[in-house]
Amino acid sequence: MNFTNGLVGILVANPAQRKYVLNQYLRHGKSGMKLFSFTPSSIDWKRRTVVGLHRSGGKWAIKRFPFPQVVYNRCYGTDPKLIGRLGAAIGDDKLFNQINQLNKLDIYNSLSRWLDDYLPETVPYSPENALRMLERHRVIYLKPFYGYQGKRVYRAELKASGEIHIGHHYFNPKTVVKTPAEFLENAQKLIGSTPYIVQRGIPIRQIDGHVFDIRSLVQKNDKGLWSVTNLVSRIAYKGSYNTSIFVKVCLSREALGKLYSPARVEEIMTSIYNVSLRTAEIIDMDTDYHLGEFSVDFALDDNAHPWIIELNGKPAKDLYRGIPNRSAVYERPIQYARYLSARKKSL
Repeated sequence: MNFTNGLVGILVANPAQRKYVLNQYLRHGKSGMKLFSFTPSSIDWKRRTVVGLHRSGGKWAIKRFPFPQVVYNRCYGTDPKLIGRLGAAIGDDKLFNQINQLNKLDIYNSLSRWLDDYLPETVPYSPENALRMLERHRVIYLKPFYGYQGKRVYRAELKASGEIHIGHHYFNPKTVVKTPAEFLENAQKLIGSTPYIVQRGIPIRQIDGHVFDIRSLVQKNDKGLWSVTNLVSRIAYKGSYNTSIFVKVCLSREALGKLYSPARVEEIMTSIYNVSLRTAEIIDMDTDYHLGEFSVDFALDDNAHPWIIELNGKPAKDLYRGIPNRSAVYERPIQYARYLSARKKSL
């Protein structure tokens, strides 16, 4: 079986995701490569084959394929043993986004040596660290090392009265405590045994009472080089600090235009492009993740200074529905897969 233009497998979590995910890339991609989607359980290690879903002659079909030349991992938090075995079978450098559930503390430690001016202070959670950070910054966020869609992220604010307000998703508190001991007791109930970080709270600039972020989608292109595909903004519900629960998504240029002059908008966007690409260089240099794409979430403070709030190793693609020129969001990973495939042939 010979696929002259390369055979690319997209790894997804379960059979129900195969068609939905693959269709996104087939619809927008113009790669000329053979794409199929498959799950971890569909791999036959002995026969070195994979049972996957593909589209042929306008119809969906299940077929047994040889091991693909390149694998694009869209399975969040994949078992490291499986990823290691798959990388050993096809070549580690032919499997990208191997690790896509990123450790927030590791990322902070990698980036802070170079981009400290753009990073809110972040430390591992401990009772001592939480109280020290709360006293120093007055507002802190408690986040799990490994997050997903803003779940289990808590906000704590130390008021002038000495009260500590603890919120979940919204600025209005769910709990109000009067002493540090009560705060730690409540925090422990919320986080349990899950490893957490404590992150300094940034005074986030809002649009008409809505918090918004700027998501920079960074992807490798057909030459294997990093580029910023676009900047989009998620507008949170009024009174919410969690942009994962949003009212609207729009191009960041549109959101920023409501607050700043055109010249200032260009200046902010250029800064975010530069910091995003520098982040990508550091990740490549300082980790063995082999990412082909990731996103950087920024927030602006009252001085329009951008702060890196979080990195995402599996950027949600549904976010780009209705966004102009969204084809590149889907085309770039396949272009990068073609680059990896062609490089393999030249070895």
